[in-house]
Amino acid sequence: MPLGLTMLGNRKRDFFILLVVVVLLMILPLVVGEFYLYVVRLICIYTILTIGLNIFMGYCGQINFGASGFFCIGAYIPTILQMKLGWHYLVAFPVGVITSLFVGWVVSWPLLRLRSHAMAIGTMALAMPIYLVFERFEKITGGSDGTVVPPTIFFGSTMGNLFYYYSILVFTAVVFLIAYFLADSRIGRALKAVRDNQDAAEAIGVDANHYRRLAWLVNVLLAGIAGGLYAQQAAYISPVTFSLGSNILMLVMLCVGGQGTILGPVVGAIIMTSIPYILISIQHYALLVQGLILFAVLRFMPAGIVGTIAKRFARVA
Repeated sequence: MPLGLTMLGNRKRDFFILLVVVVLLMILPLVVGEFYLYVVRLICIYTILTIGLNIFMGYCGQINFGASGFFCIGAYIPTILQMKLGWHYLVAFPVGVITSLFVGWVVSWPLLRLRSHAMAIGTMALAMPIYLVFERFEKITGGSDGTVVPPTIFFGSTMGNLFYYYSILVFTAVVFLIAYFLADSRIGRALKAVRDNQDAAEAIGVDANHYRRLAWLVNVLLAGIAGGLYAQQAAYISPVTFSLGSNILMLVMLCVGGQGTILGPVVGAIIMTSIPYILISIQHYALLVQGLILFAVLRFMPAGIVGTIAKRFARVA
């Protein structure tokens, strides 16, 4: 049973709980207003981002400070294709994801040769030029002022926020299920073997370079998907959204929720995304509260909220 869901029981029970959560989220638009739906959309998008980061960092034990670069590519490429070439979103979106994946594959060859702190610096150095490209080419991207994202149109009708809500919800559920099955699969065990002891993993026949690259590409792929979903539902994007600050936010979400767990990215995304909106009347203190939560988790729950609870539950059981 994947760590982080052990306290929920067997796999059938896990699926039942997941089904209940999905059904509740599906009927949520019937009982709450657009503000709450917007927050849920953001939580879902950051959940996808953090799950991707968790597969590379939590499962495989690598470091990535550059996920925001692929988040940016996934958002801007579909937007540019829609604005400049008149492409439909259903065509532009997968092209953006594929572009993000292709760039990730190209840079993986030199980047994944690095280790530890060198990889952290390398991934950060990768995100910075991507950010600058979309900021400096003002005629194409709108520059630092940002750009309006064309709405999605089906059969002459403009899709609204409800369409984006359910689309994002479906993507999040699918990504979560993939991560759930991956954790306890042959691939997942190989990734964790590389994380725990690369030399020992290679000694038993695990191709460490292959699995590191696989985890990296999954991370890049999910970042591209999250970018495309974010841009379309937000209807406006600016390079500042994809700055290095967004990398820090993803890392904080993962640390708070718990690396290497299934529910960790979800819990981290819920907590860290919700705080600015819960504290909307005292916005200036939202960052302080987030910092205090991070400090408290690192001090008293070094395995993250989900990881710590799972370990304590396992001792009791």
